[in-house]
Amino acid sequence: MNYTLEEARAYERRKISDISAEERPGYHLTPACGWLNDPNGFSYYNGKYHLYYQYYPYASHWDAMHWGHWSSFDLLHWTYEPAALAPDQTYETGVFSGSAITDRDGTLLLIYTAHDERLCDDKTIDRCERQCIAKGDGYHFKKYGPVITENDLPEEGDKRNFRDPKIWFEGGKYHAVIALRDNKSGLGEIVLYESVDASHWKYQGVLLKNDGVYGRMWECPDFFNLGEKHVLMISAMNVQGKDQNLRNGFCVLAFLGEYDKQLKKFQVKAVQGLDLGFDCYAAQTLRMPDKRRIMIAWMQAPESGSLAPEGAKWFGMMTFPREIFFRDGKLCQRPIREIEELYEDTVICKDVSASIDQQSGDLNKQWKYLEKVSDRVMDVSLHIQGEKHMTDFRIRCAQKEELYLELAYDSVRQILSVDRSRTNRSADLPSLRELYVAQDQEMNLRILLDEYSFEIFVNDGEIVCSGTIYEMPRDAKGFCICSAQNHISIVKHRLKRVEMQNNL
Repeated sequence: MNYTLEEARAYERRKISDISAEERPGYHLTPACGWLNDPNGFSYYNGKYHLYYQYYPYASHWDAMHWGHWSSFDLLHWTYEPAALAPDQTYETGVFSGSAITDRDGTLLLIYTAHDERLCDDKTIDRCERQCIAKGDGYHFKKYGPVITENDLPEEGDKRNFRDPKIWFEGGKYHAVIALRDNKSGLGEIVLYESVDASHWKYQGVLLKNDGVYGRMWECPDFFNLGEKHVLMISAMNVQGKDQNLRNGFCVLAFLGEYDKQLKKFQVKAVQGLDLGFDCYAAQTLRMPDKRRIMIAWMQAPESGSLAPEGAKWFGMMTFPREIFFRDGKLCQRPIREIEELYEDTVICKDVSASIDQQSGDLNKQWKYLEKVSDRVMDVSLHIQGEKHMTDFRIRCAQKEELYLELAYDSVRQILSVDRSRTNRSADLPSLRELYVAQDQEMNLRILLDEYSFEIFVNDGEIVCSGTIYEMPRDAKGFCICSAQNHISIVKHRLKRVEMQNNL
């Protein structure tokens, strides 16, 4: 099928009115219509934030990738802008992920992967991925074609798996990290390219080689300095979690270390899973004008990406923007402080207790329902403190009768479990995540809850767990706790619904 940008824009103009505000989340980004996956081109340009995304407007499933577009002045209130790119050139059957920077001539420079897939005469499929550039004013772009092709690959580079360039400008040159599969090992790796004009690129070598411990193919790299360290973020496929700092399947990993710019060598000192939940992939960051480093990711796991609820008019969300920062050598995350502008109806509950049945020791015997905390679109923080040390507790939110999301801490195993098995799912999705949280006297939990998702930040963002709950009834709002000899303080902020603006 031949796609054009004009057709995509006309289609989304027609379809967006078919989706009411009540059918969307309260404050998370969703596509104008159809399907969404990776965030792309996250940038600050001409006084606005621009966030593009992998987009198929014509149905709520993955297909020929376009670039959708939102803009914002504050990362809270967003405007639907017309689609930015379509696979309308002879060398692309999909415009895959990429990034953006302000170029030296004042234009916005996009670099993206042109996915080219063709059926051969012998019925086999020939596939090639090339890196392309486009330039424009943030809304309209002129494509300049492939600038890094299969001819620019290292000897064992796989032209079929070469994608997701992340660009930056430093020292008078353009630099890009790109995910590439090595034909010899069959594993992904991150390679580095360099250019003086963004049109002619030279291969600089492998920035980080995959030894197979952290998945097979790697995607969506991001490379930046944060404080005194360099961070390489990648999205890894087919990870076999060997410890509690990783999750199985598809996940975002951060390699922390030191980068020698002269030798172009990256020495890894530590590896960290960035989100140990169910749904977080393809993260991309932006250095803000105030120097904060902000991350947004696709709030879905590729292995469950085909499981849109029946009759869905749209599918796919972004995480709420997160600031990433180092504390005591660990990469942490927290919702951007701008979220406070959405606060209303604040409730404070001090020293809440709900004791277990002391005779049976059964944690299920008594739940304390907190009507004032009950809500569905909220930012709620809990401080749990034990007498001498923390004991077991459970928290249920988004509850309606036998439906709920549950967090439970086992003090003996030192495991905080997040269980979404009772969230009214029609598909067989992963249900349980177990997070290692060392036994201490206290724990801090922060939960961003929305109509179709949750994002949990443990101990001020040392651990994060995100997930979707697409099929939970919208009136499932209950909040209750059950705790053994802990004292719990709660601060809950209802969040104003963010009304998306429409510039389609």
